[in-house]
Amino acid sequence: MINGRWELVAVAAAEFIAVGYDDGYTTLDDLRLPIGEFNRRWLAGEVLGGEPPFAQLTGLTLTVDGAAFTETGAAEVPWFDDEGVLEPEARPFDGTLATSPSGVFLLTEEGRREGAFADAKELHLRCDDGDTAISDLVTVEDDELRRTMSVITDEMYPSRIRLTYRRG
Repeated sequence: MINGRWELVAVAAAEFIAVGYDDGYTTLDDLRLPIGEFNRRWLAGEVLGGEPPFAQLTGLTLTVDGAAFTETGAAEVPWFDDEGVLEPEARPFDGTLATSPSGVFLLTEEGRREGAFADAKELHLRCDDGDTAISDLVTVEDDELRRTMSVITDEMYPSRIRLTYRRG
């Protein structure tokens, strides 16, 4: 059950991961995919390479009530704001939830209007300004909420911020 109050306990951030590009393909470690497929899978939260370890961090509260959420607090963690700008600290926001076969996504009002990424009905973006696409996927495992903020900048630079919350 996703409803309730969740307190941040850990974060792992990987900004602008080094990937290779060749003739319309993205290469990450031993994986080689067409750029569009790589971007779609990355934004859907799929783990396509190594992920950095989590470090303890507190300061944010995410409260989910039905189809809406509020976020409060402050934390020094890299953060892509609602305009796609990378900030040195969290920029809490409120919004709605969108459920799909890929999971539950946190959306701003702008993200809700934009709908799905290309033809992928399972993917919802909270930001897509033409230069930066951001998805914000949440899942609940045991008594932890896992949040995966996946970003593609200029259609070729992936970044990811993973946050773990526990019920507060």
